[in-house]
Amino acid sequence: MKRLDGKHILLTRTVHQNAELDGLVRHYGAEPVMFPCLEMQPMADAAISGLSMLDECSDVVFSSSNAIHILAQLFKEQGVTLAGVLAGKRVAVVGIKTAAALKQYHVGVDLVPRTSSQDGLVEVYLKHGLPRSGLMFFRADEGREALAMALTSRGVKVVMVPVYRMTRPTADCAAIKAGLASGGIDAVLLGSAKAAHNYIRRINDIKLASQPVIAVISAKLATAAKNEGLDVQVVAQDASFESMLDALSAYYESISS
Repeated sequence: MKRLDGKHILLTRTVHQNAELDGLVRHYGAEPVMFPCLEMQPMADAAISGLSMLDECSDVVFSSSNAIHILAQLFKEQGVTLAGVLAGKRVAVVGIKTAAALKQYHVGVDLVPRTSSQDGLVEVYLKHGLPRSGLMFFRADEGREALAMALTSRGVKVVMVPVYRMTRPTADCAAIKAGLASGGIDAVLLGSAKAAHNYIRRINDIKLASQPVIAVISAKLATAAKNEGLDVQVVAQDASFESMLDALSAYYESISS
């Protein structure tokens, strides 16, 4: 028997990301239940404006594949390629999945942290050398500032370029609420503080939102989710959905033994 055989797992990422996660959840024997709590909106004007300063930066960094795909499409519409625009830059990413996204567009990656986080990126820059001139950080319009703060304090000019924003979907969620109330949804996967916040807002009932097992991708997210009122039972060891599903499997094994 697979470790999550028969469990109904609520997926709270964007529509596109949920589709990618579907196969992984099924691999564990579970049944995915789609409930997008994030909707991505490109910020083309802000991205183009920020790119005007790219010549001043020796380094670029990406913290998500979302920014990569949006920029690649934006450049395609302008008749250029992501690889061409980034030629000659030292490229850093937050993790191997982000590196794989760049590889799709024939962009090589120079720096990948062992720990998939901004803190991990700080360690990589300290080990391999700070940017010679500036650093351009392609990202969502909100998020952690750990990398920018660490490099700025060491004299590096950091240019933050918002490429997209995440908003809360407004589609009806009566069926999901009914599933939560009836116990038909066994667990919820939360991969970001924004997803956790929007999940709570969409359900609009903290007791109902905490009805299933709440699984989160990191200890920091566990703290944020608990501060929002969620009862978190499962925390991934590593910042990945595979690790989250492993931890969820271990949780169910522990309560059944």
